[in-house]
Amino acid sequence: MRRAYRHDIAVDLPIDEAFPLFTPKGEENWVPDWQPDYFAPENGETQKDMLFATGTGDERTWWTCLAYEPEACHVRYLRLTPDSRAAFVDVTCRARDARSTLVTVGYDIQSLGPSGETYIASMTEEAFAEMIGAWPCLIGRMARETPPPSS
Repeated sequence: MRRAYRHDIAVDLPIDEAFPLFTPKGEENWVPDWQPDYFAPENGETQKDMLFATGTGDERTWWTCLAYEPEACHVRYLRLTPDSRAAFVDVTCRARDARSTLVTVGYDIQSLGPSGETYIASMTEEAFAEMIGAWPCLIGRMARETPPPSS
């Protein structure tokens, strides 16, 4: 089974602040329990062909960055949860105005076994939109809790 999903969200940050939040290091600041293990490069700097992993047990997921285009505010990952599913993940940011960003998130998910079939069957368009739709609130909370840089 294979399904593709796409959802747009608005983030109340300028594009130059919003786009880095969709890198593995950036997501550490706002995604609950997001603690990647970085393998290449070990410092977790986002770059094409980087390799990292998230999760534990049956949900241990391996990620690689297929495209990192900061000038276009686009990043593409391949994530693999063995014996379950693989997904291409695309994130593109576009400025709405000087203070907000439109973020398009796409997942193209392929099942690799029975648990992947179950996962995809439960991931309706509405469930995907709800999952991605929670991100602006999480990012907003991070922005409110982060002290401004000192001059």
